[in-house]
Amino acid sequence: MTVPEGAQLSEDGNYWWDGAEWQPTGNAGGGDGLADALAQQGVGIAPEAADAGYVQQVAEHVNNWYEGLDENSRAIVDALSKQGADLLLADPEVGVVSESDPLITAFSGNGMTLQESLQATNQALEQTA
Repeated sequence: MTVPEGAQLSEDGNYWWDGAEWQPTGNAGGGDGLADALAQQGVGIAPEAADAGYVQQVAEHVNNWYEGLDENSRAIVDALSKQGADLLLADPEVGVVSESDPLITAFSGNGMTLQESLQATNQALEQTA
């Protein structure tokens, strides 16, 4: 079930309050559940691309790359990613991820810094674990 924007979530993230009773947030084991959890965090990815193993692997890879940058480089990456330039990570010359990576494409459309996108992704993964 799709969770309405701004809905109150249970502490474990598995239910939302509809005003009268708790409703399940979705199928935590499937792509729809992770896609919904990512959408709640501001990362819109297609359910067919929301495979938990894939999302976790890409997020960890990008996070390791990001953490390897110096403070000034992180500030530059975050400033660019806030403007939708996350797709630079998929540029063959940069080579952090493969071209047309669905998670990085989702990051480019959310207006968050790369660090914020990674944090949101980790929260969604924890919510659906």
